[in-house]
Amino acid sequence: MTVIPQVVSAGPTPQTMWVAVWTANAQNATSSSQDPGGSEQSFRFIVLPTTDATQERVHFSNRLGTTSVTIGAARLAVAVDVGPAIDPKRDAALTFSGATSITLAPGQEIVSDPVNVSYNFGEKLAVSMYMKGSFPSLTEHASDVQFNFQNASGAGNATSDTSGASMGTVMTDWLLLSGIDAYGSYQGSVAIFGSSSVDGHASNYGNSNSYPTANVAITSQDNDRPSDWLARQMRAAGYRVGVSNAGLLGNAAAGTGGGVDRMQHDVLGVINLKTVIIYFGGIDLRGNCVQATDVESSLSNMVQQANAAGIRVILATIPPSEYCTTTPGLVPTTEQPYLGDLIPGPENPGSTQRRAVNDWIRSTAVSLPGVVGVADFDKALADPNHPDFMIPNLNSGDNFHPNGVGYGVQSSSIPLDKILGQ
Repeated sequence: MTVIPQVVSAGPTPQTMWVAVWTANAQNATSSSQDPGGSEQSFRFIVLPTTDATQERVHFSNRLGTTSVTIGAARLAVAVDVGPAIDPKRDAALTFSGATSITLAPGQEIVSDPVNVSYNFGEKLAVSMYMKGSFPSLTEHASDVQFNFQNASGAGNATSDTSGASMGTVMTDWLLLSGIDAYGSYQGSVAIFGSSSVDGHASNYGNSNSYPTANVAITSQDNDRPSDWLARQMRAAGYRVGVSNAGLLGNAAAGTGGGVDRMQHDVLGVINLKTVIIYFGGIDLRGNCVQATDVESSLSNMVQQANAAGIRVILATIPPSEYCTTTPGLVPTTEQPYLGDLIPGPENPGSTQRRAVNDWIRSTAVSLPGVVGVADFDKALADPNHPDFMIPNLNSGDNFHPNGVGYGVQSSSIPLDKILGQ
């Protein structure tokens, strides 16, 4: 299959380089129903790359693992429809320094040799992986926005099953798989960095209902994550970039394993990174009920790390519905869904701190060295009648995360012309 290159009309001239077209950061290696461990088992992980390509390499990570594990075989192919089937004409075995199998030591991360699999923008890829021997719970990225597939423990190597019939068990987590790079004519990689609202939690939810009525998941809808929206919007504007999703569920800006700690590995380690969009603070304000200055300090630290590495920064304001959840009498209830809103007040103190952070981003942080712009997510999603809450039909229903359409509205506030400059 021939991939027709896009005519570029925006940003710097593309160069031949590697870019990150899909990423999933390590979250844990804890035993769960999705990641119980097993023996002689195969998995097929479905991903949506953020640009077209003809040559790729695949990253695997045992970063959080405490024992060695062996990948007995792995393949990269173009996925077919919404199930586990793959295109047999666009399917390649992965090798590692020429070997078809590799053992990863605890903490080790590896990248495959390049393969040539041509796919168009909007097509999904399938990474098939056979775990040889017994293995514990694996380094994983928990997600609920994509169906993946597996066979039973003990069922053996099914990576060459193009129909996917032997991988009939649905799962959602990505195990060991941590990224895909593409090689070709591109302008670089862009990362969007944050917690669950970057990872795309509830992006598979529709917008047919309006808060406080709950929206529900749509079985056929997936991949409306912020990185997916940004990829579509940049492509429509004429850019040739890979977009890295550096979101992690429940991730605060501060603390062990928070955004400040993750910056070096999960963001600045992205191949040919040009710009990072930093969107943090909601978890800190909502769950930890910290002061605005605490969030501002963490954001400043992240900006400093990026600037020291020569990476451009776009800071995102914090959207509504990030109120402190432990404040008596000012947390929304079924009977009073707008309790704690600025209008008519009194306002939840977490929301007061959120507005203070946003004012700081717009007035002060925008001038920090390395910051090239602001993505005003707050302005894009705030309900004019209830400014501490999202526009009702863009609310997924949990009152913290947008739905799929909401993520698109949010993404439209990212200044695309600031991402790469001219």
